[in-house]
Amino acid sequence: MTVVGSIVFLATLAGCATAPGEAEGERLDPTTGTTVTLMPRPVELVAEKVQGTRTDPFAYIAPFETNRMGSHELYLWVSAPQAAGALSVPQVYCGNDVVPLDKFEGTLGEIGLSSPPYKAPAPWSAQWYFKVSGEVLDCLATAARIRITTQAADAPEPDSYTAAGQAASAVNAFLTRVRT
Repeated sequence: MTVVGSIVFLATLAGCATAPGEAEGERLDPTTGTTVTLMPRPVELVAEKVQGTRTDPFAYIAPFETNRMGSHELYLWVSAPQAAGALSVPQVYCGNDVVPLDKFEGTLGEIGLSSPPYKAPAPWSAQWYFKVSGEVLDCLATAARIRITTQAADAPEPDSYTAAGQAASAVNAFLTRVRT
């Protein structure tokens, strides 16, 4: 194989190695005219305790900001595997403290988007949107650990997913970007 052939082959492999939910930093929704600011990739949380025989050990969390004609709103997107049956609304923890979240009950159109801000990690993933304050994002941006719990109706205990250290610090870069 030639050097050029090797480079093309490696570039092709690298293009296939993106994580689910990867998004650009800022984009304009062509249908609504809303500008949405995103994290380059959602924070990946790893299962620390799951009920049953779930095969997907990952949940995801990521903030996003909408800008509709100068009106800025902050939201939090949460996704977790839903093997069977509906899940309760997740609880999000900043360190050891539960974060007060206001679940958004409307449509994506009411947020100002024609499509979800982040791609669903898997077809069996449940997704939720929460309207959040800057204080909540400040907490998540400085937390040493972020945790999500979800619970299926028939499960005796909740499933728990955690991100710590460098994984949790990605929210800080997003917050710095939207505040400048």
